[in-house]
Amino acid sequence: MQVFYGFGYHAFGDESGHDIGGWAIENGDILYRDYIDAHGPLVFFATWLLGKVVGYHYAFLFRLNALFITLISAAGLYFVSSAASWRERLLSPALFLGLLGPVWIVQALNMNGYWIFGGNLTVLACSLLVVPALLDKPVQKWAAAGGGAALVLLPFVAYSFLPVTALFTLSLLVVLCRRTAKLNRKDALYSLLGAAGALGIFLLWVLLYADLKGFIVYHFINNQFYYAHYIPFGFAAVFKSLRPSLLPANLVQTLAVCSLLLGSLILLVRTRYKIAGLIAIVGLLSLDARGGTTFQNGTFVVAALGFVAQMVPYWLNESRYKLSTVSALMVACSLLVGLHAVSTPFGEDYVQRKQAGFHPFKKSDNLIDQKIREYAHPDERILVIPYNPNVYIEADRLPIKKYHAYLPWEADYAKSPVAGYERDICVDLPKNPRQSFILITGPYGGSGSRKTSWAVLSSFCRRSIRCCPVSLTFMCGRTA
Repeated sequence: MQVFYGFGYHAFGDESGHDIGGWAIENGDILYRDYIDAHGPLVFFATWLLGKVVGYHYAFLFRLNALFITLISAAGLYFVSSAASWRERLLSPALFLGLLGPVWIVQALNMNGYWIFGGNLTVLACSLLVVPALLDKPVQKWAAAGGGAALVLLPFVAYSFLPVTALFTLSLLVVLCRRTAKLNRKDALYSLLGAAGALGIFLLWVLLYADLKGFIVYHFINNQFYYAHYIPFGFAAVFKSLRPSLLPANLVQTLAVCSLLLGSLILLVRTRYKIAGLIAIVGLLSLDARGGTTFQNGTFVVAALGFVAQMVPYWLNESRYKLSTVSALMVACSLLVGLHAVSTPFGEDYVQRKQAGFHPFKKSDNLIDQKIREYAHPDERILVIPYNPNVYIEADRLPIKKYHAYLPWEADYAKSPVAGYERDICVDLPKNPRQSFILITGPYGGSGSRKTSWAVLSSFCRRSIRCCPVSLTFMCGRTA
């Protein structure tokens, strides 16, 4: 039910940026050169790939990515289980999905976002490779290859996931160095082959459809040295987020922290490799680098819930009754959290989420979108100021190159850019006076709301960033 309603829940700007990116790449744009975004390339790869099947007029279908990657993680939990019967093997993935379900919409896990990819790739790395190695369980060849692939792809979801890849790898190396460990060189070889295969395929796509240096500039440099100043980022924020809280906005984070704590205790009791286990746990904690409670922390939430869903059956595998009882209690706790938590990024409680209705995000036929399509031909592009990427989807028009969004930290970067990767909207727009596009101004709409009127104008002045009135080629009436 949560997955179904998740397809019709609110659209959000960060997610729309991924959808538009896949669409732009399909139309010949090069990622991080013609279509510039601060997020990692893997979500754009997945969107572009799914777009080959579902097209780009029904953007809500891109939320299938969240469903697919979550089901793949659940399948991994099933196939690596050492339970005797298929019914017992189902318990771990059922617990995982049962814990995720109540917070699926609350924590924006239903969206086509990088956070759901990061969380599920972490679950796959844990279930297929890291946890079996720490518990001296046999690692199957396909599982070793799949775990290696998941580890190597994590930094391409977001550079901030590089620490979990490094720490998981270090944990595996510590186990491998123990002569009595069941993890052997052959397992390591298959892990390396899986990692090399996934890396090779993905880098081939990046070389064809993206600018590799642009990826470093706009994803790493822009985020780490400019955007980081605008958000809570660091050890203080992490420690603050680890404190349990019953505030509605903090309930999902508290559920994740408690799940990680329970899973970690089970792991440390059961493993012979305490140091390696601690390293792996620190890797999971590194996913909480934002130290927040909003949708960006979805990676930490998914990873923590997947981790505990794998560890609880290892703890209570000798008593089916205790295992079923504890699992039911955990799902009940998640259900209570889902009922009382407020959603991110929309801040809606349970009643408001029900009242929101079911509205799949797609091409729109409201008046403003009809007017945009009337003034801008299908092969012409538009610019939306302030930030609201949802308009591009609803109007069925691509953004002008380089600027589907332009936010304060990007203006900061423009003051001292990397050579060859200059990006300043106040400089670039006057360079193309003959380029036809509509400039739409309106309320900030990261969540997609349009509570006030919009207008099509011939100039703009973004005072909150930098004041730069620009004369544009005007191709339509004054207002729409």
